Amino acid sequence: MDKYLIDGHKLLWHLDRVAEWQEKKLAAPIYVEVSPVSLCNHKCIFCAIDFARGKDFKLDTGSFCTRLKEMGSLGVRSVMFAGEGEPLFHKDLKKFIVTAKRAGMDASLTTNGSLGNYNVWSGLLPYLTWIRFSVDAGNAKSYSRVHNVTENSFFKTIQSIEDAVKVKKDLGLDVTISVQFLLIEENLNSLEDALALFSRIGVDYFSLKPYSLHPQMINKREMFYTEQTAGRVRRLVKKFRKNSKMDIIFRDIAMEKYAAKEKKFKHCRALPFWGYVSSKGDFYTCSVFIGDKRFRAGNVHRQNMSSIFFGRSRKRSISYAAKKLSVAKECRINCRMARVNEFLESLEKKPEHINFI
Repeated sequence: MDKYLIDGHKLLWHLDRVAEWQEKKLAAPIYVEVSPVSLCNHKCIFCAIDFARGKDFKLDTGSFCTRLKEMGSLGVRSVMFAGEGEPLFHKDLKKFIVTAKRAGMDASLTTNGSLGNYNVWSGLLPYLTWIRFSVDAGNAKSYSRVHNVTENSFFKTIQSIEDAVKVKKDLGLDVTISVQFLLIEENLNSLEDALALFSRIGVDYFSLKPYSLHPQMINKREMFYTEQTAGRVRRLVKKFRKNSKMDIIFRDIAMEKYAAKEKKFKHCRALPFWGYVSSKGDFYTCSVFIGDKRFRAGNVHRQNMSSIFFGRSRKRSISYAAKKLSVAKECRINCRMARVNEFLESLEKKPEHINFI
């Protein structure tokens, strides 16, 4: 069971914002993703934002801490630090996380984990709601191939994750520690090893995610999921669920939609509910379109969050996505807001006699 609703959406628990959207009111996003830096020490073969990484961009600590405080006061409820590069490369990542938490927002972190150790996690985990390690392999050979690093890097990453689990236990923390495994041809044979390894380590959950082709990625590739592949994954998941204390979440709904090339919504209505801050400080209404002026709503180094959230550029971008954006041609299958968009589209199709519930 996916108690985190990773393969679904959580707008039903934010009905106040949904009601504002139905009334055509513009509110601050519920959730904002942040890219502290553009630099990454891995070159994953599936990286969706390889087009945006490599240059040494980073968020200014002073101005962005101010913007985080503003986000909290304006109603943003959660911030995830991830983005174009490896977040741990930013020397003031802890300041960002602590500031977000003290501003009343839930904070989370997605990382490859290679730069972490017991001391790093002791400083960060007390302020996080969850942390997700992108590992995508169950042994050193597969990890090296998928992440384009040395095989020794695998053992360093595993030690980092073990340290995080130990910090959680030693400090009695509520933080959720998870590992993500993106299913591609190059790592399928190491899946059983991964399930065994992370069950032993004691992470809280292990998420199996299908690939999603990003329209801007440089190293484009295609992945075809057959029923045979899906069946093999289901059998392994069933086998390990019997004895593992780790929750195992197989995103088979997303896999089915990717295999069928399905987009079950015609318009993007989700942009009022989230946003993305790039390592340059640009605020985008959609992270798929980094660098696209249609979706750029301002810059956190030059503008406060009120002027970005309620400014003309964000309003125009949200309207453009809802009315003019060609979802069929321009958007990726299983985009971050796919399930949200499916839900919002169902709300737009109002039946007759709605008061007869």
